[in-house]
Amino acid sequence: PFRDVCGQDRAVRLLRSAWAGGRLAQAYCFTGPPGVGKRTTAVALAQAVKCLSPVAASAAGEDPDACGTCRACTLIAAGRHPDVTLTAPEEKTVITIDQIRGVAARAGLGAYEGAGKVWILDPAHEMQEPAANAFLKTLEEPPTGSLFILVTTGFSALLPTIRSRCQEVRFPPLAPEHLRTILERLGRSAEDAAAAVAVAGGSAERALAMNASEVRAARARLVEEVWSALDSLPALLDRAERIGKDRDALEDALEALLAFTRDASVAGIGPSGAALLSAERRAEVARVTGDAPLAVLLQVHAAQREAQQTLAWHAQPRYAAERMLLKMRQALGRK
Repeated sequence: PFRDVCGQDRAVRLLRSAWAGGRLAQAYCFTGPPGVGKRTTAVALAQAVKCLSPVAASAAGEDPDACGTCRACTLIAAGRHPDVTLTAPEEKTVITIDQIRGVAARAGLGAYEGAGKVWILDPAHEMQEPAANAFLKTLEEPPTGSLFILVTTGFSALLPTIRSRCQEVRFPPLAPEHLRTILERLGRSAEDAAAAVAVAGGSAERALAMNASEVRAARARLVEEVWSALDSLPALLDRAERIGKDRDALEDALEALLAFTRDASVAGIGPSGAALLSAERRAEVARVTGDAPLAVLLQVHAAQREAQQTLAWHAQPRYAAERMLLKMRQALGRK
């Protein structure tokens, strides 16, 4: 239920208020990066709609919610409630027109239990064009009592006519403390959770998929290789080609480099800053950066942030990587 959704308070508050007040839209589009709670919240909304014993708001401050324990809530959580349907890619990782025709045919039928049926399409942007056009017809004349929830990481990839008929609910990356809570709930040790949080970019999906110790080691190697390459122009260009081979590779490299440079800058503040880092991290920073002063580290950080922005503007990854490394080399005064 809503109370178990971690780190998406704004989205939950909006949906809970609309449900409790009887103002739910016919269709919602949950947008945001992968692994931040979009589908979990879609299930929570479905439970609220179909719950047999909903919890009312109380004077003690308890918010309205699904009970989470009745037969309907249990079936929804297990993916087996006849009135709550998840439509996901079946063929070649796309949602086909046949699947959407099935949705349209069943949406016109009455609910098995209570009022209303819920349809969750995830990921909605994987609808083939004919499927999207067929789904648009359903949205234009929605069956009474149907609630459609589109879950997507690519809102702009949906047809504009579909977007215009859905209320968008945005899901930002999870804050570190919320991501750490989720990982520890799922049995990760505090140390592994902290390591995963540092590299997961606010995504529980990414954090759960990674081996924390392997990721830490790989990022440490990448940082050392990049900084070592700054001593030689040929090595620099070779390293730029490696980390700029494609957009995903450069985004991952920038995450590691920025995290390292932030820590190096914190250590460069003096004893008060160094106290915020573990002894192991301080030693790693000192080994890589040597005696680089704080002003230089801030210039390095600015070059990395600029590369991140340039990449967001759809620059070629190789160009962004070369420009960044040349600026880092210049800041450090390497000959």
